[in-house]
Amino acid sequence: MLTGMNRKLFWLVLILALIGSWLPYFNILNGLVWVGPLSLPLAWVFTCNIVLTLCAIAMYPLYFKPLSERIDAFERKEGGHE
Repeated sequence: MLTGMNRKLFWLVLILALIGSWLPYFNILNGLVWVGPLSLPLAWVFTCNIVLTLCAIAMYPLYFKPLSERIDAFERKEGGHE
């Protein structure tokens, strides 16, 4: 599990990648420069989307799995809902 500082770093990376994926819409990093077969804005957005996808995959065991376990424990304690 991530500690408090690592969780802050995780959220910082997520927010920066989210902001970075919107930069070409505001005419930042929007020059006609080629990075391999891709233009700079497309390569930048692809890179940010890869980081966001990895963050979404990492978010499941950090937040949603513990929440599900707490809900299951609460339902077992209360006898379920009927």
